[in-house]
Amino acid sequence: MAKVKVEIYDYQSSGGGCSCGCGCGPVMTPAAIKKQVGELQRQLEEKFAGQAEAVYIDLRTVPREQIPSELRALTNGAYPAPLVVVDGTPRYAGDIPFEEIIKEVGNILA
Repeated sequence: MAKVKVEIYDYQSSGGGCSCGCGCGPVMTPAAIKKQVGELQRQLEEKFAGQAEAVYIDLRTVPREQIPSELRALTNGAYPAPLVVVDGTPRYAGDIPFEEIIKEVGNILA
């Protein structure tokens, strides 16, 4: 079985944080997102030993025409950064919810 890939996309987003009322706060900085991706990778490796990986992708450094259209639609201002995609499916925006991601990866690997 291939590794479960957790992609965390960083991009220019308008406004502050998630507007869903969950209290996730202001927009996360690239440095904060990178730090959290590193911690998520550590936890995934600890729990799933080589079966899952977390990857940080800064869409500001990728030419627009190289970004898939469905991903462009999600990152055009509709959702706050970061956007978390688990095994190819967009799942979370505006935060990196470790527990939910780890649970979802576990379900995929089960």
